[in-house]
This record gives sequence, C-alpha cells and structure tokens, in this order.
Amino acid sequence: MGITTDEFFENIYSIIFSPKEFFERKTVKISIRVAIANVLFVALISKLAMSIFDGSILKLHSAFSIAWAVFSILVVWFLTALFFEYVAKIYSKDAGLDKILYYTSFAPIPYIFFAPLNLIKQAGTFGYVVGTLVELSLYLWIIILYANCIKVVYDISLSRAFMVIFLPFVSAFFLLYWMVCFFSRLAYIFSI
Repeated sequence: MGITTDEFFENIYSIIFSPKEFFERKTVKISIRVAIANVLFVALISKLAMSIFDGSILKLHSAFSIAWAVFSILVVWFLTALFFEYVAKIYSKDAGLDKILYYTSFAPIPYIFFAPLNLIKQAGTFGYVVGTLVELSLYLWIIILYANCIKVVYDISLSRAFMVIFLPFVSAFFLLYWMVCFFSRLAYIFSI
C-alpha cells in the first residue's frame, strides 16, 4: 500500500506550517517510497523553478542538469542519513536507516522557496538584502528541521541533535588546527 496524494501534500503542508505537530505525531507510517517521493519533489521543484527563472529551461543542457540535480540530491540525502545514523551510535542509539531516511526527506522542503527568492534578489539592492535575509532564515529553518528529525528518530535532546549536526564542523576545525601545528613543528625541527 502506498501513500495517497492527500497524505503526501498534507505532510509537506505540515512540515512548512506546523512542524512541531509533524514531529510530535504518535503514529507514523515509515515508507521509503514516500521519502524518495519527498526528495524527488524538492529536487524537481527547486531545479525546475530555477531553470524557469534563469531562462535555461528551453536549452538542451537543462534536461541533463535536472537529471543530475535529482541524482545528486538523492545521493546526498542518502549519505546524510547514513552519516546521522553512524554519528548517533556515539549516543548508543540505533533507530534504523529507514526511519532517519524517512524523516530527513522532509527537512529540505523549504528549499522550494529559494528559486522565487532568487527572483526577488534581482530586484535591486533592497530586493537583494531582503532575499538574502530570507534565504539565511530558510537555511536556519532547515538546520532546525534536521535537528528535529534527529531528535525524534534517536530520542535524544535537541541540544544533542544539534551536536550531531555540527560535530563534523568542529572535528574539521580541530583536524585543521592539529595539521597546522604538526607541520609547523615539523618545519621548526628541520629548520634548526
């Protein structure tokens, strides 16, 4: 049994207008088909809207661009969910890949608003400032949605969910710092 069109658009409506209710639902039918449909919907709507607004929709390379966007979004979505599943093991949590795939398929839905915002950004300085501020708030919204996904799936606090998201950035900072220190010490040793 699949999901109906009403349920599909109801989920999208819920994540946009009442995400708290969406994440606090007691009964959830986990469906990888629905998750894939969500990701494909976001990828197609975003890419098609961008192609329409920039005028490249009628060019041949646009079809390849749309196909590549869909493929790359699916791969990035899967790798992101896999990463969250792996990092959640730090907290000794294991919910199953299908559950994190399902929930994280809803987090990028606000991306559908980026194409119209690019149109607004082309309307002079004021439009650029307003469009940029709204895009920044959308990015923040998406990060919060991802944190809520992790919170619900792994039953951890919101602060720990944010740690799961930002752990790679902190790790990359320390890795870069240690590499700089290592090579500077090595250069110091060989310089004397």
